[in-house]
Amino acid sequence: MNRTHAPIKRKQKSILLTFLLILTLPIFIFTLLENRSFDFRNKAFEEIELSNLNPCIITFPNVNPYTIQVNSTVRIQVDGISENSTIKELTITDGSSNILFTKSYEDKMVNRVSESFPYTPLVARAYNLSGNMKDIAGNTFSCVISSPYDIKGVKAISLNSKPEFLTSPRDSIPSQSIQVGDTYEYTLEAKDVDQDTINYIYSFTKGEEWLESTIIDDGADGMLTIKFRGSTKKAGSYLANVFIHDGYSKHLSSQSWVISVSNKENDNPTVTIIDPSYSIVINEQGTVPLKWEVEDKNQIIRYEIYISQNPVNETTWEPIDTNVPGTQTNYTVDLNNKEDGAYRLIVRAIDDQEPAGVGVDISEEILISRNTESPEKPDDNVELPEPQIINMSPTSKDEVKNNIPTIKASLIASEGAVVQDSSIIFKLDDRDVTDEIKINEVEENQHTVIYIPPSGLTNGVHKVSIYFEDSNGGEREVEWTFSIGDESASSDSDVFNILGLEIPKRTLYIVFGGIALIALAIIVPLLLPLIWKDTSKEVSKNTILPDSIPPTTEIPVIPISSPANKLTQEKFLAPEPDVTNIEPENEVIATTSPVAIDAKEIEEPKEEITVVDSSGQTTVEGITPMFEDSQPEPDLENLYDQLKELEEKEENKEKDTTS
Repeated sequence: MNRTHAPIKRKQKSILLTFLLILTLPIFIFTLLENRSFDFRNKAFEEIELSNLNPCIITFPNVNPYTIQVNSTVRIQVDGISENSTIKELTITDGSSNILFTKSYEDKMVNRVSESFPYTPLVARAYNLSGNMKDIAGNTFSCVISSPYDIKGVKAISLNSKPEFLTSPRDSIPSQSIQVGDTYEYTLEAKDVDQDTINYIYSFTKGEEWLESTIIDDGADGMLTIKFRGSTKKAGSYLANVFIHDGYSKHLSSQSWVISVSNKENDNPTVTIIDPSYSIVINEQGTVPLKWEVEDKNQIIRYEIYISQNPVNETTWEPIDTNVPGTQTNYTVDLNNKEDGAYRLIVRAIDDQEPAGVGVDISEEILISRNTESPEKPDDNVELPEPQIINMSPTSKDEVKNNIPTIKASLIASEGAVVQDSSIIFKLDDRDVTDEIKINEVEENQHTVIYIPPSGLTNGVHKVSIYFEDSNGGEREVEWTFSIGDESASSDSDVFNILGLEIPKRTLYIVFGGIALIALAIIVPLLLPLIWKDTSKEVSKNTILPDSIPPTTEIPVIPISSPANKLTQEKFLAPEPDVTNIEPENEVIATTSPVAIDAKEIEEPKEEITVVDSSGQTTVEGITPMFEDSQPEPDLENLYDQLKELEEKEENKEKDTTS
């Protein structure tokens, strides 16, 4: 007798999978609680605000913490708060038991701290920065990393590339030289291959506002696109400048250009500096050759040469020579007296008309970096001749679902100046909320402004505006927008509001996870007997006895030589009447009555069985009614049973004979 074992193997696999599910469920619940959501990318690195739920946060105010360049020094900001007790100690480590920062506050008795310290990764890998804040009561709070970037943590890479311009002012429409009333247009594009945020500063000729800028891509995802467009009825040479950087001082780039607007009666000279044609670096004392060419319908009477670190602001122009003959188109500039920094040369051309036409051009950047010792500064300290507002968040690219977002920005004073806190103006949707902001001082020249709305904001677009001044008289104002999605604030909060009672999500997850485990412990014992029960039937086969006839409702065609067919013919087949010699008595159409048949000879009318012999003759086996019209419905099932009974008797006789 053969047996099949496949069902038992399948049951064993099912039992094994069941136990694996039971063992992995606690791990799954623990992982879910640690992440607090199914989005494993953000773990603890989503941007969070300082609160009782997160009393200590770690931030990188100037750079992307997931693309820190190896051997570069960047600054880390740590903010802590303790409402129930005073802070005793703060310690930050790099995950390898190396202490990056530690400080005691036992003598100061403070409940809020803000610290900044340098950090230099030496190996290209991921770092698990963590920290603890202790209060006098003995409580310990973990420090969590907060970042506006969609990242996994802190990571150092071998090389961080600087952002680059993809377009040139030479692509201006119709050109950089236009007439009054004409519309000028230029689309500036820049890209950072590391997808770091591109910070930018745009400046135009002071007192002139006819050239409007429209931000298409704000640089949040490594792409910056700004469209400049406008027209004026006032002739002159207008200067535009854009600084871009990704937070590193050595990754600063700029694009400066001149828009020459001429009167229809007198065109302005078109000046083009042809040397230096690209950015140069000067490491030693020396000079720079300056060459230019000019086009004008009138005679040039003189040229003026200046040098400046901020060519857009004419008050910063330092004259080199203001009376170069009109026939001279080259000059050697002495830079021996200049301090280290980034400079540009400016050439002005004046013609002989009244009023005189003036043309201006600006050279490529000249970086002076001699081998003189300079004070140690972090690599993420970008100082510019103008104040700047960088690292705004949330941006237009962010998918904000929380109706109470944390709005922040970094304010950086111009070179050699400090931020004037009293000058800061913070507006949300054109409403002044300056009194509600928090200011964290990273350094004297850099402050971080944080605003958390006291109530939920409506879904849709919101506008933020920040203005400040520095001690040098520089000022900066920036506006940007962000959008809040359709999901409510409760979906992203850390608590559930049930009947007015706020219950932490983590607590509910633990409770529901415990209930699920208990239910599973009850259900599994009930499922195991069902799993072990073998519902498969053993199939046995007797090789001696012939196969049984499968049940069917189909009437088989029985051969003529078969014993059953012969018996059936003898018992049920009536002789065919001879109707050839019957003469009709009357030629009258009459209804023929059925012929009476003895019930003893025919038990019940049966269905016809048609048999074709070897000669091609068709015969009818079984009971054939004499008159087909009057035949009652045959009982096929009874006929089949009788045939089967006769066949089994014949088979039994043959078996007995064999035995």
